[in-house]
Amino acid sequence: MSRALTADEREAFRARLCEAVRHRFAQLGPDGVTMRGLASDLGCSPMTPYSYFASKEDILAAVRADAFRRLADLCESAAEAADGELARAGAIGRAYLRFALSEPEAYRIMFELSQPDIRGFPDLAEQVDRARRFMAQPTEILVRRGVLAGDAAQLAEMFWAASHGVIVLHMTGKLAPETDVEGLYARIASSLMRGNRGPRFAEVEAALVPGGA
Repeated sequence: MSRALTADEREAFRARLCEAVRHRFAQLGPDGVTMRGLASDLGCSPMTPYSYFASKEDILAAVRADAFRRLADLCESAAEAADGELARAGAIGRAYLRFALSEPEAYRIMFELSQPDIRGFPDLAEQVDRARRFMAQPTEILVRRGVLAGDAAQLAEMFWAASHGVIVLHMTGKLAPETDVEGLYARIASSLMRGNRGPRFAEVEAALVPGGA
């Protein structure tokens, strides 16, 4: 009879399994994530992953939940380290971009187009909501401080869409090779801010907008 795995050993195997999913997804797409393929990568029986997850969809949901958790953790750390509210607004946006550029495999699987309804996966839904709350914080701060004018939630979606668009264009090789990705997003963010400036925008433009004032 084989020895029962300890809790640490089971958690270590889950982590290895999720890592294998990220690599397979990045290289082969969702159709390349198969139980047999994962078993081959991990050197185990094709049935072993079923001891940890009920289905391929459960595995992908777990990988996505872990990625959104790490994104939210990074945004939280950046916010806590920032000196004041305005600095926190900028720090969260930079943390998001930094996560995407440093973990492209995770980012691809987080935003893959054909996904089941996340409401069927409570942990994933919770982590997506947590990340979304962090993405809403910068515009909430800037609108509250009078730096931007408009609906904070709608502005948050605009900035998120802009950052995501830049990231996807970069990951799919659609930008010119010499493009400075962070610089491109900074210019887009500058235009969005100037186009939605509030009554106190001029007071902090130099601090918030590259090349401002």
